[in-house]
Amino acid sequence: MENLWLSGETWLRAVGLFLARWGLKLLWAILIFLLARIADKLGRKRLIPRLTPRAATHTRVLIQTLYMYGVYIVAAVWVLAVFGVNPAGIFTALGLFSVAIGFAAQTSVSNLISGLFLLFERPFSVGDVIEVNGQVGIVLSIGLLSTRMRTFDNVLLRVPNENILKSTVKTFTAYEIRRIDLEVGISYDDDIDRAKEVIRRFLDENPVFLMEPEPIIMVSSLGDSAVILKVMVWIKRTDILRAKDTLVGGVKKALDEAGITIPYPQRVVHIVNPLEEAKAP
Repeated sequence: MENLWLSGETWLRAVGLFLARWGLKLLWAILIFLLARIADKLGRKRLIPRLTPRAATHTRVLIQTLYMYGVYIVAAVWVLAVFGVNPAGIFTALGLFSVAIGFAAQTSVSNLISGLFLLFERPFSVGDVIEVNGQVGIVLSIGLLSTRMRTFDNVLLRVPNENILKSTVKTFTAYEIRRIDLEVGISYDDDIDRAKEVIRRFLDENPVFLMEPEPIIMVSSLGDSAVILKVMVWIKRTDILRAKDTLVGGVKKALDEAGITIPYPQRVVHIVNPLEEAKAP
């Protein structure tokens, strides 16, 4: 019993010495991380939304993520300094570590930097319809490393941000109105002005086509079998599929009803009789 008591007394003494030496520092560490947690929540939920009221959703999310990492990194360095670790040594070690990580994961670092460029440039936002490397889809999310898209045949695409930054990106939903074009051929025997009038009347009678900017109907070229007319009309971007169907079918029907021919490709073949050719002077 005496040995147990002595061992217990020794244990209590050891705990007392530990608390005397490290207790205050542990309390400081706990307090620092509590303050970091409070700063993280207040910053992400209140401060950042107030500082970026007009920022896109994905931009705000990226800023909040970077802010969170920054707060906890500062807190960790502060705690290590409380325990007597030299901050200069910490930053030197972090620098060497980051260099090693950079060589080991150059692609990830490149995607991260590209993600930051996309954050500030904002060529598109979540919900936009874009085309990247021939792939068209709706933007679902823009992360630090990659952008996720859903194609119109319901396939999920993950595109590395580096690829987006190096590619030509088309944003189909950047503006409220779009222009669609149609080329249609009429016979050389038909009157061009009358064909233009028929097409213009059809456009005026369909509200899906905007009158401002004004539609353009012009002779595009003289083909082998037809005079090619080009029809350029403006529409609301939300009506693009309906407008394309209406334009193609409606122009065809209007020209048919007006008796204007949309000719098939034609070829004129001259057959020469060798005997007649030989008799020629």
